[in-house]
Amino acid sequence: MTQNPNQNTAHLPTLHQLNRATLLAVVVASGLLVTTVLPAEYGIDPTGVGNALGLKEMGDAKRAEHLAGDRAVTEKADTSTTNAQAANATASTADGVQSGKVSLTLQPNEGREVKATMKAGEVFDFIWSTDGKAVNYDQHGEEPGAASNEYTSYDKGTKSSASGKFRAPFDGTHGWFWRNRTESPVIITVSATGQFSKFELKE
Repeated sequence: MTQNPNQNTAHLPTLHQLNRATLLAVVVASGLLVTTVLPAEYGIDPTGVGNALGLKEMGDAKRAEHLAGDRAVTEKADTSTTNAQAANATASTADGVQSGKVSLTLQPNEGREVKATMKAGEVFDFIWSTDGKAVNYDQHGEEPGAASNEYTSYDKGTKSSASGKFRAPFDGTHGWFWRNRTESPVIITVSATGQFSKFELKE
């Protein structure tokens, strides 16, 4: 008995039916995404259905929790970096020459300073630079116990980098104060090699 080959495909869906089924599945999935997944997971509710079902409140809570966690991690990382810079800025070489390096980030309108503790006549070579933007700076020094407004200024202006040799005219702390007058964060890296007991980011 000869079998009709069309009998094997008689009950299979046509290409048109498959396309309709695929399109229907995409529409249903998109609807679920917009009305349930986005409100429940991210607090995004463009249709208002998620709010009516109480899903948006759940999504808002999850989003707030994630943001709080990210902020805590960032603050912890920033604090750890600053502490490491201040604590590990100074090291002695085999011949007794000191070397120090500090990297810091200045937010818009923020000012910070890095100072070396030196005795009169001690000398170091230095170099500092930003990540490209010019900042206001004042290279200066103060004697031990001096008031905040009692200092000697050696050089000041607006630059993105500077280098040279410095000799301390008196016992005290000597270094730089930078202020970021731009509208975006600026990274400053400063290093020195020579004679000093400390080289640190001042709090």
